[in-house]
Amino acid sequence: MNYPLMLKWLNKPEESSLWSFLCFVFLFVLLVIPVQAEDHGDVVSSVRNSPELRVAYDPDLVPLHHSEDEEAPGFVIELMNRISETANMEVIYLPMTKSEAIERIDNEDIDIILSIPFSEKHSNMMEFTDTIFSTSIGILTRAGDEDIDVMTDLSESLVAIQNETVEYEFLKNIRRIQYQVASSQKRALTIFLEGRADAFVGNIVTANTLLREYDLEEDYSFADSHLLHVDYSLAVQDENYSLLNQLNSEIRRMKASGEYSELYDAYFQNEVDPFPRWLIISAQVAAGLFIILLLLFFISIRWNRQLQKKVDKKTADLNQLNQSLIQQVEMKRNNNEFLNQILDSSPRGIVTLDQDGKITKFNPQAMEISGITEPPVRKHYESVELIQQFLKEKAGLVLSGQKIRFLGEHMKWTRSDGHLFQFRYFVYPLYNFDQEITGLILTFEDVTEEFTLRKKVFEQEKNQALSRVVAGIAHEIRNPLSSIKTFVELIPTKMGNEKFQKEISTYVPKEIVRVSELIEGLINYARPRHQSFEIIDVKKLLHECFILFERTAINKGFSFHFDVPENLYMTADSHQLKQIVINLIINSLDALEEKQEAEAPTKPLHLTLAARQDHHKIYIDVIDEGVGMDADERKKILEPFYTTKAKGTGLGLAIAGQMIEENEGELKITSHKNQGTKMTLIFNATSMS
Repeated sequence: MNYPLMLKWLNKPEESSLWSFLCFVFLFVLLVIPVQAEDHGDVVSSVRNSPELRVAYDPDLVPLHHSEDEEAPGFVIELMNRISETANMEVIYLPMTKSEAIERIDNEDIDIILSIPFSEKHSNMMEFTDTIFSTSIGILTRAGDEDIDVMTDLSESLVAIQNETVEYEFLKNIRRIQYQVASSQKRALTIFLEGRADAFVGNIVTANTLLREYDLEEDYSFADSHLLHVDYSLAVQDENYSLLNQLNSEIRRMKASGEYSELYDAYFQNEVDPFPRWLIISAQVAAGLFIILLLLFFISIRWNRQLQKKVDKKTADLNQLNQSLIQQVEMKRNNNEFLNQILDSSPRGIVTLDQDGKITKFNPQAMEISGITEPPVRKHYESVELIQQFLKEKAGLVLSGQKIRFLGEHMKWTRSDGHLFQFRYFVYPLYNFDQEITGLILTFEDVTEEFTLRKKVFEQEKNQALSRVVAGIAHEIRNPLSSIKTFVELIPTKMGNEKFQKEISTYVPKEIVRVSELIEGLINYARPRHQSFEIIDVKKLLHECFILFERTAINKGFSFHFDVPENLYMTADSHQLKQIVINLIINSLDALEEKQEAEAPTKPLHLTLAARQDHHKIYIDVIDEGVGMDADERKKILEPFYTTKAKGTGLGLAIAGQMIEENEGELKITSHKNQGTKMTLIFNATSMS
């Protein structure tokens, strides 16, 4: 507002006299013709054959809502009744305070809150419809109280106010104000009317309605009736966009058809449209206009001085608000500087893009890894080779508005200077204040050393497993060699025996093949290899793992079953898959040994290696009757260095879990203490047709 211009206009006698007259007539109209509230129908629920909606409302927020025993339901409840009837909704109204309604909609106990202003604080727990009612926040004081005239006069005063409101959040920025906080507008006003507060700050429509109801209009007046503007909406549960769109559609339909205006006028015509009253009062006071003008002429000088005083107070109020805004701007600058320091000092590379794919932020770590010297801000991300590799086929999906994210992805990249990197990276949307996607964020880190260390640990684990495998194979090879030796020793004496010739030609080749399979399986397991994907015959690979431990299981007194059908195929790294299965078998054997030592069972404990196909998935099961795991152990079993074995490293299953992810598989663990464990590997099946 242009205060200097207004002061200049008010200081002119003729203009100020006319202004005084208009103000006097306006006050006279308000005093002579009180606004009467109209009655409306009861609060009813629309009963339809549709899902029931739980609608919360504050019965003290009159005339928007009334309690169930009132004759009129209130403007917003009647509006909701018409919406539910047209939209074929079934609603049940639940009276409660605003604070309780906010808590219950966050817990999904209710579906809709009636008459709630938009609040940034609550925007993450609910969605707001279009505006259904607008009013202003005012400062209500006792008639004749000249100590409180503007907002700054509230300092050192006790103010009655409702909690969880825009006016409460606004006044908290003003120092030295004391509060009597209530759960509703009506209760806050009651505190003021009972003399327990110096002023009431709240909704002027609700306050005027209650003052008329209590017949106290002449005892109280608004020192400032336009402190804040407030728009009331309906609120639904967070991300319930279907219900939100349905409510908005009905609100807009009612506004377009005039049904909303008709209902609005029925409740608020006397509140907001005094022009017809003005015509009546103008006619009534026309006869005394000349006398009033003379009277106002003599008091105009005094009135101008009072206006000057009010302008000064308003100016002081604006200065205070201006200082508050300056502090907020400074705080925002400090926050931005703080965020920039975090981005610049982060060990991760951080890049942000706008909706057009242009780079808006490129921190120093990203520049160092990319091998560039200047931040490519305002350039398209495809101009930077590394960023193009990260976001290839991903940027469009993330920016599409479908809330798609890529978390914990891995990528290998060789820089132009020949330096090889292993990256772990994350891509997710960037939102604005209204939760609209305005770009994306890419963060990445160099995990090359982690991959190198993982390979070293993997080799160590493999060597430990290899020693156990060799011990079992030694027994396994001895048996076919003994059979071959027996047949060789009998050759000189039974060479001409036809039955002997048939047996030696049958059994010796089988034993030789068995020895060959054992040695080949051991060599394949021990041979270092890079990850290489190929189509795998599941039965053949699992049988190689089975024969490595068959003799070991039998020697320990366990029953080892192999149940894998033919024609199961999948695509994976065969070396890694074999390592995974071997680790699982070793863990099962350890669990069986532990149970055997603790319980000494009378029957052999069972270990099963099985596989099956269900639709497009291959399921590989390693099932044992060992000691099993409780819930806490199941949660931690894949964590590095967690082990229940006295001499274990805690890395076997952690590495196996990583290799399962690298082969696009999944591990499902089912286990119960003292009952056994079932480890299930799930991979995509490969068709050979």
